[in-house]
Amino acid sequence: MNKVIKALMTIVFSCSSVLTWSDDLPRIIADWEIANFTLDGAAQKEAFDTLLEEAETLRENPTATANDLLWAGIIESSYAGEIGGLSALGHAKQAKKDFESALESADPEVTPAALASLGTLHSKVPGWPVGFGNDKKAKQFFEDAEQAGAGSLDFYMMYAEYALSKGMKEKALSLLQASEQVAPRSDRQVTDAARIAERAAYYERLN
Repeated sequence: MNKVIKALMTIVFSCSSVLTWSDDLPRIIADWEIANFTLDGAAQKEAFDTLLEEAETLRENPTATANDLLWAGIIESSYAGEIGGLSALGHAKQAKKDFESALESADPEVTPAALASLGTLHSKVPGWPVGFGNDKKAKQFFEDAEQAGAGSLDFYMMYAEYALSKGMKEKALSLLQASEQVAPRSDRQVTDAARIAERAAYYERLN
């Protein structure tokens, strides 16, 4: 596997433009796909160590967009999911802050994903007194994401996983069936392949 390359923040001033971290986001997303779906062990940890540094730079950038904040949160929450246990809680809390910050911009392109991500966080993080997880809030976040127009393969799989975990088989089935209508993404082939594999596994759980 290609090693994830650590990128230095470079701001280029010219008379007509400024290069911001948003311009580098496609590479960060591609690196995240490799780390999250194809690596494991020491290679995965090394990749996430670099991604966590980039997430920090994304959120600290004064010109950070809602999409930058969303992806900072995705990196934090993905790492939390990989390491698990109490050591993951700090990363989950940071992801929650990032997703909430992304929502503050009310960007219609980002809101559905941020809401769905909060739903997943609340469904997986332990509840009080250890963490902030809350099944009632998780369900509401997923419903709000659906109302906001969420329709990506990621959303359908995240919501279907939650529905299955709560015994909501009819809802899970409707989500899986809806996901069949989503067109594949030419720039997200690694993620889509992983989501399609998840879908097959979720259909099996319905039988």
